Amino acid sequence: MDIENVPFVSPVENDSNKSITGMSTFTAVIFVIGAMVGSGVLVLPHAVADAGWTGVLLIVVCCANSGYCGIILARCWIILEERWKEYQNKVRIPYPLIGFRAWGRFMRAAVSLCLNSTLFGVATVFLLLASQLVQSVGDQFNISFCYWILIFGTILCPLMWLGTPNEFWPVAVGALGTTTCACFLLFVNILMDNHNVEDVITFPTPTVKSFSLSFATILFAISGSSTLPTIQNDMKDRSKFSMVVAIGFFALLVLYLPVAVAGYAVYGGQVRNNVILSLSSGPIRTTIEIMLAGHFLFCFLIVINPTCQELEEMLCVPHVFNWKRCLSRTTVMVVVVFVAETVPHFEKILNLFGGSTTTILTFVFPPLFYLKLSYQKQSDWPERTVPLYQKIYFILVITTGLVGGAISTFSAVQDIFSALVFSPPCYISNTA
Repeated sequence: MDIENVPFVSPVENDSNKSITGMSTFTAVIFVIGAMVGSGVLVLPHAVADAGWTGVLLIVVCCANSGYCGIILARCWIILEERWKEYQNKVRIPYPLIGFRAWGRFMRAAVSLCLNSTLFGVATVFLLLASQLVQSVGDQFNISFCYWILIFGTILCPLMWLGTPNEFWPVAVGALGTTTCACFLLFVNILMDNHNVEDVITFPTPTVKSFSLSFATILFAISGSSTLPTIQNDMKDRSKFSMVVAIGFFALLVLYLPVAVAGYAVYGGQVRNNVILSLSSGPIRTTIEIMLAGHFLFCFLIVINPTCQELEEMLCVPHVFNWKRCLSRTTVMVVVVFVAETVPHFEKILNLFGGSTTTILTFVFPPLFYLKLSYQKQSDWPERTVPLYQKIYFILVITTGLVGGAISTFSAVQDIFSALVFSPPCYISNTA
């Protein structure tokens, strides 16, 4: 038997999932929007400030390309289902399996590394953001930001023990509802501040470094490819996932763009890396902070789930609820909390993963895998061809992702080391 053709799906998984009904198309849309919309609403105004008004165009272009690459990734999984019947059942690691069927074992490992690094980074950012927002609301309790990280880590840990997205769909509903209301109120609060800002607003000229960091921030804010295959794999009809992705990214643009434009127009280059910190104090700001804190805690459970599932696949943890699942996921939470306490500056982590692994997962792997799978031929497989214009587009997207990602990653690493020099970790000084 050719070792390259051995499927990475355990018999237990195939047998245990035949009778499981997946989520509907509507539920999948809620999951996609709920998972993708979040930190971007806070950081995009500052990203636009780093790039100037060109940043607005950059948001639109990146969102369109990211959405299309998400659709291409969904088509990759449909190809796998057409060719290998074992993938018609639910699997824990769909994205790495796409890489394996396209380019072999090495690519499966590469996808796993990028995927888990990205999701781990996103989860850490969400934990940091929630802690920062709650500290801002509850200053009267005199609880340090660093302690809020520990508190939320303790609260979220048992909730992580739930299995797959299909088992905690109320989390997605909560994430979508809170962030939609928060985006609307945030936009209103920014417009109200337009009459209150007394300082002279400036619009600095972007530098190469600021533009590259802006690119990394925007990619991190709008990319959703990391969690898309897991959501698709939990659907009843996975062939409809391309439509789900299109709706999700359109909603992302509708929610993000007004806040990004208004934030930069009102606060200019003085806008903070977390736009909420630029808002005037009042009940609207407090409401926004509470809603977004809830959103990030909900989303934490969604984005960390694929990493937990892959870890359980490696450790051969059974698919039913058991102590091994609890132990493995608790370990993941401990590591997340440790990283958050070590680098308590969310924008530094965001820029690093936005410029590196997020770029690769969003713009490089999907077209690369689709091209390879389309060129694979076998007599009993449906014929697939890639038009010339699509090939050219894929090459441009891959090249832009690699070059832009490399520059952004270099700038982000410089920023992280600067932060570590001047800002000690929480366990050395809890005044972060």
